[in-house]
Amino acid sequence: MPGPKDVELQRAIGILAVIVGILMLIYPLLVGYLAGIFLIVYGVVKIFT
Repeated sequence: MPGPKDVELQRAIGILAVIVGILMLIYPLLVGYLAGIFLIVYGVVKIFT
């Protein structure tokens, strides 16, 4: 069963994904840039958890 920290982390990732999705719809040229940042952040989070 996930602890409170895991739930908070999942919620934060979900909110971040929604924001990135909206930005991608508004600024299609940022898709690659934002995807790269998202993958880096996701990778770092996975390494340290």
